[in-house]
Amino acid sequence: MTDKFRIFRRASGVWYIEDRETRFQQSLRTRDETETKRLLQAKNEAHRQPAINVQIARAYLTASDPKLAVSVPLRGSRHLVPRD
Repeated sequence: MTDKFRIFRRASGVWYIEDRETRFQQSLRTRDETETKRLLQAKNEAHRQPAINVQIARAYLTASDPKLAVSVPLRGSRHLVPRD
């Protein structure tokens, strides 16, 4: 299976990512090749397995701020529960 995204570096040294299907190009705003490869891998993985994105996001939130990971889903659910 071919990856959906590819990376390239312009003459300025800044890395870009390109969607192979639409040819949409977007700056990654970095000159660091290691960081660029990490972003490319994350984008391609997100395309291959979209359902796992939410779980990964929760893991990052929990690692950075345990209270935030719990409160985010509750904020959205307030609109779904009728108030007395």
